[in-house]
Amino acid sequence: MRQCPPEFGEKSNAFWLLGWTIFGLFVITGILLPVLMFRATRQAPRLLRWWLRLASFPAMVAMWILGFGIFLGEFVLSC
Repeated sequence: MRQCPPEFGEKSNAFWLLGWTIFGLFVITGILLPVLMFRATRQAPRLLRWWLRLASFPAMVAMWILGFGIFLGEFVLSC
């Protein structure tokens, strides 16, 4: 990896605030996925309810990884 050329300068505080906000939104969305799935599947048949609830946890982790990837790719590793 190479350093950014000096003409790109420092990133502004607004840029970092936007990056951390986007990352935080993905983390919060990931946390809310299982909570909302538990609420939405209360009346579903037992087997379907547990399959959907179990599927919400990998979706939560996927949201976290996606948010981290966007933050890393677009905010940290960009010049």
